[in-house]
Amino acid sequence: MKIVLTRPVGRGEDFRRRLESQGHEVVYLPLTEVRDAGPFPDPAPYDGVLFTSVSAVERIPAAAQWPRVGAVGPTTAQALHERGVDAAIVGVGGGGELAEAWGECRGQRLLLPQAAEAHPALEQALRNAGAEVDAVAVYETRPLEQVDVEPFRRADVICFFAPSALRAFRALAPETHARYWALGATTEAVVRDAGLPLTDFAL
Repeated sequence: MKIVLTRPVGRGEDFRRRLESQGHEVVYLPLTEVRDAGPFPDPAPYDGVLFTSVSAVERIPAAAQWPRVGAVGPTTAQALHERGVDAAIVGVGGGGELAEAWGECRGQRLLLPQAAEAHPALEQALRNAGAEVDAVAVYETRPLEQVDVEPFRRADVICFFAPSALRAFRALAPETHARYWALGATTEAVVRDAGLPLTDFAL
């Protein structure tokens, strides 16, 4: 199959190699760019820090003192590990699932370093559980101004790794016969809500 990965070149290399080892033709086609939105707060005063993206991990301060750390999934946890931070809690779904995996948090002060346009599921779940939450935008995602849509026309499967990429894709409105694949419960829910057909293939 012809598979398009809507993420920056170099992200998810293990995933790309696995797909290519199965005989698929893989094309990277970034739809967005990530920019700093503000400084990363000192994590030391918090009871915990919860990460929902690799982009947030890429902005962690050097030589910081870390409290308990949570990651939304294994990819984010691996990015933390590569920077010397081990996640005590690693979720397997979206933000709501990570809040449940975190456990009792009433009275805790928690930091959520995230995108300026982050989905509110994790913040809401933690607040509902009684936590004091500082949701801080440390980066923002913007659509690229110029995108070659030709790979979409030839694609059998288009892969999304964040809701921001799906928004950029829909704004382009390219012609395609492809089905869709999404990483993570939040992105998958956004794809479903857009009425796009998810692939029947296990990638």
